[in-house]
This record gives sequence, structure tokens and C-alpha cells, in this order.
Amino acid sequence: AVVSTQSTGENLATDQYLVSQMDGDQFVPIWTVANFNAVKKLTTDIQIIKEALHSSTEVQIDSTGSKVRPVIKRRTLILRDISEHATAQEIAALFNDSPECPPCVECTFAHNNSWFVEFRTEHEALRAYSYFREHPHYFHGDLIKVITSLI
Repeated sequence: AVVSTQSTGENLATDQYLVSQMDGDQFVPIWTVANFNAVKKLTTDIQIIKEALHSSTEVQIDSTGSKVRPVIKRRTLILRDISEHATAQEIAALFNDSPECPPCVECTFAHNNSWFVEFRTEHEALRAYSYFREHPHYFHGDLIKVITSLI
């Protein structure tokens, strides 16, 4: 239960330490989760921890079985390498000021120069993702990198 609590998608997506440990694909080494005191009190057996994480619907294990990431809501896009000085209004304007792109409903700074941008539906998130992939956008001179779990 504690392993599940420490590694829920929400915790992985919002805990500043965990977010700072994420690689470019939002994965965190499983040993990072295993090193939480609450997890170590239950077990230090990495296989048991992996099994608990594997059974969770809130996280995804990578193909090597060594990293875990949150299952981001399918209505959410992740913008990478956006300045921490950006505002939610500036990020929202990237989506809301284009008639070809669905408007977002919420923008949240996630730490490590990443933003989560949420849409009303999965379809709208997919349309926005496609729009940004087909029409590259720049923010303060830097190309916006958009990733999603809509695979």
C-alpha cells in the first residue's frame, strides 16, 4: 500500500523531488521510489517493490523494468524545456489563441521546466498534440517540445 501511495501517478507527477529525478520521458528509476523511508520500512526487496508497482494502474514500468513513470491523464499534454518564469496565462495562450487548436482548460507548472496542459477530452488533447507536431511553435525563441501518453 505504501509503495502504491509513494508512486501513484499524482505523486510522481507532482512531488518536486521525484519530478527533478525524471528523465526526458518522465521515468524515474525504481530505486528512487525504493529509497523512500516509508517504502524501506515495508521492504527493501526490489522484486517486491517492482511487483507492487507493476500491479498499479497509476504508473507505468519501462521495458527494462528499471524505471517507472506516472500514467498521465489522457487529456494531458506535457510541454518540456519551458522556462520556469513562464506564466500559466502565457502557456494557455499558446493553445487558446489559435483557431486551429482546441483550447486548454488548465496549465500547471510541473517543475524541471515542464508544464502539464489539460484539455476537456482525450480527442481535444490529441488534436492539440497533432497541431503542435505539424506546426512547430516557439516560446521565447525556443522550440516547444510536446509529449503525450496518447499512444
